[in-house]
Amino acid sequence: MFKRLLTDSLSLVFQNLDMVFKVCGTWVGIQIMLSFVVILTVGPIDEATDPASIPAGAVLLLLLNVTVAILAAASIAVAWHRFAMLGERPATVFVRFGALEARFLWKMILLVLIAIGVSIPVAVVFSLLGGAFPLGVSMSATFAVLLFLIMPHLMRLNLVLPAAALERPIGFMEAHRLGQGLGWRMLWAVIVLSLPFWLGGALIDHVLSLTGTGLPLIFVQIKVMILNVLLQILVTVLSISVITAGYRAATEQAMTQAFED
Repeated sequence: MFKRLLTDSLSLVFQNLDMVFKVCGTWVGIQIMLSFVVILTVGPIDEATDPASIPAGAVLLLLLNVTVAILAAASIAVAWHRFAMLGERPATVFVRFGALEARFLWKMILLVLIAIGVSIPVAVVFSLLGGAFPLGVSMSATFAVLLFLIMPHLMRLNLVLPAAALERPIGFMEAHRLGQGLGWRMLWAVIVLSLPFWLGGALIDHVLSLTGTGLPLIFVQIKVMILNVLLQILVTVLSISVITAGYRAATEQAMTQAFED
């Protein structure tokens, strides 16, 4: 099943790169333009930038950028799930956010709240025990519990998302049951598929930081932003595709079991 998740996700994305850029292109273009406006308005922003020095108007632009990114994430995910499962092909210029995307976004928000609600008690417990252990040990234990015990269950809950995109909504408990045996496999599929791109992004940042010596910081930031956006498009769609493949496998498995019963 793990191999199937990998191959299905890779083939879905790399055999349909034209659809990847149709689904993501316009949204990403809007985000890049907003980022340009922020950079040109505020100037280069890095870890040394004092937040208090950022003008109120620029803060509003940053908030607008974040809002657009959230809306884009829901719109792109809905379109990609529907393309993968129904063959629905969006227009070349694709910017859509309606009732379906709003319901999908609400499911995304609930998933984030569930993840936070589950993670906080784990962090609190290990922070209370932190006095008896070195900080590094406590943080490593917290990360291990979240990764190995919590994340596989959260991955199973993600099956509510393709169901919502296809207008066949299911509850979180049903998604958890439907994804039995898939949580670990989906988690590792996302990690395996994303890791080369994150490493590639880190390498690009490093190379540009070396080759950009002597250039104004703003030009280096723009180059890094554009290249990272391209990598993030592929990582995002690959991650969505893993959930799509998991949902397809889970529903097929459920239909097989129902037929046998």
